[in-house]
Amino acid sequence: MLPSSFQQARGAARDERFDWLTFYFFTFSTTAARSCHNNGKYITERVAGINQLAVTLKYAEQKQIASAKMEHLSSLIESAPPTNAAEADASNVKPAPKSDTSLPGDFHFDRKAAETALQTHGRDEIFQPLRAYIEKPLNDTVPDTIDKGNLNDKRPKIEAGRPAMWYVPLPLRENTPDDLRVFEYGHKLRSCNDMPAKLPVDRGLGKHVAPNVNNRKTFSSGQLDKWEEAKEGTPVQADPFLPWIHDMFPDSSGSVIHFIAQNKRRCNSGKVHWDDIHALEPQVTIMQPVSVKRIDEETAQKLAPSLWSDGKSSDQRYRLAPHEEADADGMFTRFICRFKAMDYSKSPPELITVGETLSTYPYNYEFVNYRKDVGDLSMLTPKGKDNAMFWQAQQRFDCPVPDNGDLRSMIASGEGVLSDGTPSVYVDFVPIRTAPRYGKQMSYFTPDMAGETIRFPQDSLGWGDLMKSNIVPANGKVVNNISDDHPPRLMKNGFDARLFWGDSHVIPRIEASGRWENLPICQPPTNNVGKVDKPVEKKHKLAACLWASASFKTRGDAQAVSDTTSRLIEWIEFHLLVGFDHIYVYDNTGAHTEKVSLESTLFPRFLDSEVTRIDWPCQVCNNNIPAHENTGERSSQYAAENSCRARYGPTTEWMASFDTDEYLIPMGRFNSMREVVDDATNSGTQILTFKSTRAAPQRTYMEPFHEHKDCGTESDPGCLSVQPSHLFAEVYNCDFEAPPKPGWAERAKKQLYRSEYVLAHYVHYATVTQGLVETIEEAKEANHKWDMHFRESRDKDKITDESNQAVMLHTKTTVPEYTTEWKERCAFGVTPGHGKNCRVGFPWPSNDDKGDEKATPEGYGYNCFTNEKLSKVWVPKLREAMEQRNSRVTSNN
Repeated sequence: MLPSSFQQARGAARDERFDWLTFYFFTFSTTAARSCHNNGKYITERVAGINQLAVTLKYAEQKQIASAKMEHLSSLIESAPPTNAAEADASNVKPAPKSDTSLPGDFHFDRKAAETALQTHGRDEIFQPLRAYIEKPLNDTVPDTIDKGNLNDKRPKIEAGRPAMWYVPLPLRENTPDDLRVFEYGHKLRSCNDMPAKLPVDRGLGKHVAPNVNNRKTFSSGQLDKWEEAKEGTPVQADPFLPWIHDMFPDSSGSVIHFIAQNKRRCNSGKVHWDDIHALEPQVTIMQPVSVKRIDEETAQKLAPSLWSDGKSSDQRYRLAPHEEADADGMFTRFICRFKAMDYSKSPPELITVGETLSTYPYNYEFVNYRKDVGDLSMLTPKGKDNAMFWQAQQRFDCPVPDNGDLRSMIASGEGVLSDGTPSVYVDFVPIRTAPRYGKQMSYFTPDMAGETIRFPQDSLGWGDLMKSNIVPANGKVVNNISDDHPPRLMKNGFDARLFWGDSHVIPRIEASGRWENLPICQPPTNNVGKVDKPVEKKHKLAACLWASASFKTRGDAQAVSDTTSRLIEWIEFHLLVGFDHIYVYDNTGAHTEKVSLESTLFPRFLDSEVTRIDWPCQVCNNNIPAHENTGERSSQYAAENSCRARYGPTTEWMASFDTDEYLIPMGRFNSMREVVDDATNSGTQILTFKSTRAAPQRTYMEPFHEHKDCGTESDPGCLSVQPSHLFAEVYNCDFEAPPKPGWAERAKKQLYRSEYVLAHYVHYATVTQGLVETIEEAKEANHKWDMHFRESRDKDKITDESNQAVMLHTKTTVPEYTTEWKERCAFGVTPGHGKNCRVGFPWPSNDDKGDEKATPEGYGYNCFTNEKLSKVWVPKLREAMEQRNSRVTSNN
């Protein structure tokens, strides 16, 4: 059996240490061997290609490339919308500096010289502002040929429509730098101290023009202005090939930059927003890998003479190429990553290019989609009702850092971030633009992934003929798949790259491409100074991620919640008490108010070794209830979970994302959650699933309430509220369901998971696991069965034994108005009407609901079960721990 080069590539990427040149040698030596019996000429060409790449890389490290590429910027930058929206205002725009684009063979960083330069020249001379370059949409489809499908039918696969007809091969992008619109965000994000909070995710507090509840305003209708949005908020609506970046950071070795993004296409759904949803299709396209081959400038000019060129530079060029022709690191990519650094040996310091790489994925999104369903499944549909595929909400992209002198070690140590937070290194993130691929029939794999032939059990979407009948020749002819000039396809079916891209689709120069520019590279989440080549240590056995706000509104703005601070203090104390090592709090307060944050709530009460706070002020883009026509997408929460797992997962063995009303309680013989996860690890479990049912506040801890329009009067209060000074874990220890909880309680489940096994997690579900991304070649080597449709086994994902292992208590706040008419609704023998259930808890005596005793002496029916271990063991310990911490905080003040 031949080794799987792509499998080893992914494994190396997981270790976050990658020698791309070595991998190139290995991959194409194996690829050539696979092709030996088909094409001897191909072997000769690939070996020649290997030698040429080695020479090119060596030369690229030493050559000096012409400068002054960006002098045109000062006249292009838009800090305001175009004249059809408002006059340009360049008062806060810094002219772009001249950039020396040399590629030193050995980048050297001197921290002392850098700090001296900062003192001598000042921050404004050194700092490079973040910019977005907006490129016009692709001219890749025949106008008015799309079939929207039945927008009135909410089922995603029923009458899903048909994609617009494609021009093939893909037309060239003949932009010039002057065709791009430029927006600058240096007035928002001014240093690494502002990361990630000040990334241009949205307009910020008080500037949102469209509500995130019951929103019917659209960009396509003109009610919203995409250029105004690009100026004040995010440029993604204006150029949806740009990722909607919420966070970015280097790994601990300094060898990879991680980007955390959200799929903005999911912010709205329903026919009112269809045009906007359609325009945002590239947000899904960038999750689909492309393959590219490096070429030189002379070749680029011969293949695509109509593309813009400055006539001087000899930068690296690329063309879209099928897998069998692509470079090793270009097999599954989507972005060009250009790294730049400040050269502090010059006075004033100059920005130089220190390397260029191709992006990677933490896993193949298209492959994940392929294995999610036994039938046909498309990453997107013209109909646009794709929100059910929540594994596509979160995005991660990685940029390998060039192995150039001090570059990686400087990034790993954080030394490149100067004393005032000014970064010394930046990356430009340049999307490679193509049409999206639809359905499993257009999957773009290699044989080691799913076999030489991709299986399609059924064509439920009716798209089996897309690559034959849905294409229109762009130049009067269609490129033949196989010719004497090219090696044969690696796959027998699936996406035909040569048909759709042709032989000469050269990617425009970076200067003529839409892109993110000057994304600052700041400190890694965990310092690993001097350990660039060593594995990351597991600092924590068990950690939790929280997305919380001092105040907020629930879905649909149904309820204003302001008890977060008291809940947060208790929740953290409890979970530290039951064995969690660390809590990461993503503070979303800034999305609702600028007056307060959770900073003063958390510190100095908790130690830095116990709690980390991440300022996370981005707004939820859609806060509608799930049943709304425009289904809610809590983007800020989902991105926070994505960020937390990516930032802290490498140093954490077990982790989870919970809300402050969810308590994990060790049961049976277990005295801590650490013991629970140790036991799970020993049994081979990778995910612990906790069923969720809502608990009620016990009547014992409540008092009459009247200060709401539905709650009666002062003399005759009709509601109840929780008495102050009681613990939430104490008050809500009253679950309507006895253990074991029913099957339906798994719908809102929460999970603890091993971070090495779960690659992506979405609130309730482990959406991507090592099992899901296992290739057919890996399964053969492990000597077990592989099937195109993957389901997680109960050996890996276990529902907890709620009496003998661990249980989750969901203590969601019951506001007083929810208890209206409680006396009538809670009376024994009463059958409540729809939506009028008793919301007050009356615990069964000794948790026995089978005995003769059914009601309290006052006539209220028993309706809930208490957790005796919580009440007898953990609540007393929690009260004592909180009192001790209060004493310590008071004495320190």
